[in-house]
Amino acid sequence: MNRKGYRWLFSLLLLPLLAQGANQSDLDKLVELKKAQSTYLDLSNVDLRNYSFIPGKIDLQRANLSHSNLSGVDLSKMNLSGANLSYANLANARLNQAVLTSANLQHANLSGAELHQTDLSGADLSFATLTTANLQQALFIKADLTCVNLNQADLTRSNFTEAVISGATFINTMTADIIGYDSVTDRKISCG
Repeated sequence: MNRKGYRWLFSLLLLPLLAQGANQSDLDKLVELKKAQSTYLDLSNVDLRNYSFIPGKIDLQRANLSHSNLSGVDLSKMNLSGANLSYANLANARLNQAVLTSANLQHANLSGAELHQTDLSGADLSFATLTTANLQQALFIKADLTCVNLNQADLTRSNFTEAVISGATFINTMTADIIGYDSVTDRKISCG
């Protein structure tokens, strides 16, 4: 909903309360509701290993999950587009068919994670660790994989159209039937 829609909804909820002489606590609750609707979820620096995420029940779009521990968590089919997952621990997490378009995954640990058919288009994965990750049929269209570690990962049938892979490592990586590899940007840089 856009700002105009929220203003209209807020006015619609506020007018009957004013007409009936609403008390201050009711008005405070409406103000808090309006504030909550215009901000995004902040779960930074939180241990979420035991939390059960259910697609459609929690909105993680543009959520701040930086420095959080999500190791082993099932985030399959979740929409995390635009989310900040920088420095997050996602080791052995399941993100199959998740949407991570334009997400910030800088320095994230995705070792052993399952990202089968995950959309990482436009995501920033620079300096991320994806060793032994399952990335079959993942979309990396226009993604930034600068200095990413993809050692022993499975990239079978993944799409790298216009991705940046400068400084990335691919030791013992499965790369069968990769799509768009002829359009990647690969410059010599130091990742030290």
